[in-house]
Order: sequence, then structure tokens, then C-alpha cells
Amino acid sequence: MSSEEEKAVSYYKEQNYAAALRCFLQLSAVDNKRDDILVYIANCYDALGKKEEAAAYYTKACKINKKSDIAPANLAIIFYEMQDLSQAKKFAEKTLAINPHNPSALSVLGNVFYRQKKYDKALKFYQQAMAVQRDFYTAVLNAASIYFDKHDYATAYFYAKRAVSSYPDSDEAKNMLASICVELEYFDEAILLLADLYKKNPEDYWLCNLLSQAFQQKKDYNKALEMGWRAVTLSKGDKDQHINFGYLLYEIAVESPTTDVLSYVRKWQKQYSDNPIVKHMSEAMLHAGNVNQINSTYVRDIFDAFADDFENVLDGLDYAVPSLMGKTLENLAKNVKLKKMKILDAGCGTGLCGEYLKKYARFRGLDGVDLSEKMLDVARKKKIYTHLYNQDLNQFLSQHAHCYDLINAADVLTYFGELGCVFIQMFEALKPGGRVLFSISENSCTQDNYFLHLSGRFLHNRKYVEDVLKKCGFIIEKLTRVKLRNEGNLEVWGWIVMARKP
Repeated sequence: MSSEEEKAVSYYKEQNYAAALRCFLQLSAVDNKRDDILVYIANCYDALGKKEEAAAYYTKACKINKKSDIAPANLAIIFYEMQDLSQAKKFAEKTLAINPHNPSALSVLGNVFYRQKKYDKALKFYQQAMAVQRDFYTAVLNAASIYFDKHDYATAYFYAKRAVSSYPDSDEAKNMLASICVELEYFDEAILLLADLYKKNPEDYWLCNLLSQAFQQKKDYNKALEMGWRAVTLSKGDKDQHINFGYLLYEIAVESPTTDVLSYVRKWQKQYSDNPIVKHMSEAMLHAGNVNQINSTYVRDIFDAFADDFENVLDGLDYAVPSLMGKTLENLAKNVKLKKMKILDAGCGTGLCGEYLKKYARFRGLDGVDLSEKMLDVARKKKIYTHLYNQDLNQFLSQHAHCYDLINAADVLTYFGELGCVFIQMFEALKPGGRVLFSISENSCTQDNYFLHLSGRFLHNRKYVEDVLKKCGFIIEKLTRVKLRNEGNLEVWGWIVMARKP
């Protein structure tokens, strides 16, 4: 090795990448056929954040030495970091054709499939990478992340523990382990991990949010509120933090009525008075009696935020509404011919009701409408619906007079207080003899027609629902009191209602 080369390598080891790059470029100008020098140049460019230049030099190195797996493996990593998944996959496969045991290439393939949510394929490649190098960081941590996404928290914990053990300085690994600990209810371990991270990153609002969750579960409600509020203010009013804080306030108010939640509610309302999420949730907490309908922006933002995990959350609540409504329709079909209907699934969400509705809509079609585009993205993948519309329900109904034989509305009217307007529009959107099938939550809290609950959803009085239906021209065919779901330790009761347009 020449003295110039020794100097370049020395700079490189010292992480003085700019000086190393100058030296390696000079060496390459003298001899441009050395792939190892080209790899060093690419590495320097990469370390300096110049991904495209790095890719160009890795490509040159590949052409000079077609038997080396170093340059193509690094190219796979670079393209993955540049979000070019097809090129990342191409060079990872090229690397493995040279060396089937290259852990970087195996891990990149795992990453590509992970990004595509093909979890089983991703895990296969991560396992292969770990078989070559047991503690290969990306493979171990991403395996933990996949099992976390799959809600297999015990296995996720195993891999996250390994990542933290092998890489004790990795904040990313500790953060993952802390999130898993919260899900497994290992709250003491979670708080220890998060407190350590918080010392280093006191301005990280997601850390504050996780700490808030852990303190809440430990029933240390004052600290939970303190950290939740810090998450909101540090994030400068980030939408997700507002949603998280709103639910934190609601849950603590239910779990610990003696905790001073309302002072935080008033502070929240005052500081973010123009935010639709804050406006609605704070009004619900303060039992504002003048609210008769929920702001559509709030509804959209809430369901956009929960779309990816919506069905898993409902599973944990023993959510029974779709099956109860399906049975109601099935019982009706025993006495009335219901085939060849044109059906609207109002507030269709991710398509939970679509499964039982589709058999009645085979000839004339099943439409779905929802405010949340992200919920509709999930529903679209099920390929159940003829058409899906991202629109406000009132607006949609007003544009589809005498169009439907059945309107299905599962847990939609819980976002309306006053029901007259929506019932009139449903009546107009139905063909003569058409029906509306809906669920509605019972107001057992007050004697009022409707009541905005702490949860931010409306509860209704049975007589009010019956009176408004009749006033709008409907004939009530069935009204059955049922348990709709669980909410914490409480059961939520309501009715499944079917009404017909004459």
C-alpha cells in the first residue's frame, strides 16, 4: 500500500470523509481500474449524504469486478434508502447470485417486502440474514417491528430484547422495546427505557406520548397528563398528538373521576380553540349541551388516524354491530324477497358490513361512502363494493334521490346528535318500499333526546329515535336492544333498528 493510499485509509478510519474522498479521487485518477478504491469513494459520498454520487461509483465498481458482492450489496442499500425499491431488489438479488450468504443483501430484500407489507416473505429473508450473522442489526430490529405490526408482542419482545442487548447504544432499538413493553403491560420496564431516552431527547414528543401511555397504565394519572400535554405542546399541535391527548383525557376521566382532568381540558381548549379535534373533544368533556352534530373534519381525521389498525382495535372491543345487523337482514330475508337490491353502506369504513351486504346486491350493486379516504383504501382492497365515494354523508344522500333499496348505517348515527336532517335525506335517497338499517347507542346518562358523551360520540333516547323516524315518514319494522361493544370495563348498549319507506 502506497503512502497516499495509507493516508486516504487513515482519513477514512478517522471518519474524515471529505479528506478521505479527496485522496481516493486522486488515487482513482491514477488507476481507475481498482474496484476497491471506487468502493471507498462511494462510501465517502454516502457518508457525506451524496447518495446519487455514491450509486454512480458503486456501479463503476460492479462493472470492473463482476465477482465481488461488496459493490452490488451497497448499491442495494443505497437504492433502498433512495426509495427505489425495484432497483434495491435487483441489486440485492444480483449480490445473492454472487454470494447467497450476504447478510446486507438478504436484509435489503427483507426490507423491500416489509415495505410492501408482505411480512412472511420479509421474515424469511431476515431469518436468513440472522442465520449468517446472528445479531445483524437491521434484520433483528425489523423482525421485531414486523411481529409488533402483527400483534405478536411476545415474539416482538424476543427480537427487540436481542437488538438492545447487542446494540445497547441504539435509541431506535430501545424505543421499539419500550413500545412492545407497553403492549405487553411491562410498564416498569417501559418506563425505565423511556426515561433513559427522555433524558437524551426531552424534545421528542413521541417519547412523551409513550411515557404518557405507560404512566396511565401504571395509574400514575398526573404524570400521564403532564407527559401527554407536553407531547401536544412540543409537537406544536400535531394532529395525532391531539387525538392521543383527547383519548387520554377521556380514559382518565372514566378511570379516575377524582383526577383533575378538566383543568387540562380547559387549557387545551383555550390554546387550540380553532382545531376541530380539540373543539369537539373538549366540548364532549365539558358536556356542552349546544352540540347537535360532530364536525366532519374531526370525524375524518380520527378515522384517517386509526384506519390501518381499525379492525384490530374493534376485535379487542368485542364489537358486534356488523354481525347483529347481518342477522337482522337475514331474518328479514326469510319473509321478504331481498335479492336484486341496490344498497348503500353509509359510513362504510373499512368494509366490515360489506361481507354480509354483498349477497343482497349482486345484480344492482353495493356502494360505500365514507369521509375517511384512508378507511376507503382498506375497503377498496377487499373488492366488495361496486363504487366507493369519499364524501360527506349528508352531501352524498342529497345527490342520490330515490336511488337505493337499502341504506345500511353501522355506528354512523353516533356522530349525529339531532337526527331529523339525516333521516329526511335517507328517506329521500330510498326508493319506495326501501329500508334503512342502522345501529344507535343508548342514552342511559340523561333524560335528553341525545347526549354528547365523554368519548366524543352521541347517545340517543329510544323514544326520540322512534318519534323522529315516524315524523320523517318511516314505518319502524324492528327495534332490538343489544350490546354493541365493550368500552374499557363497561358494556355499551343500544339498538339495531330497521325502518321502511312506504
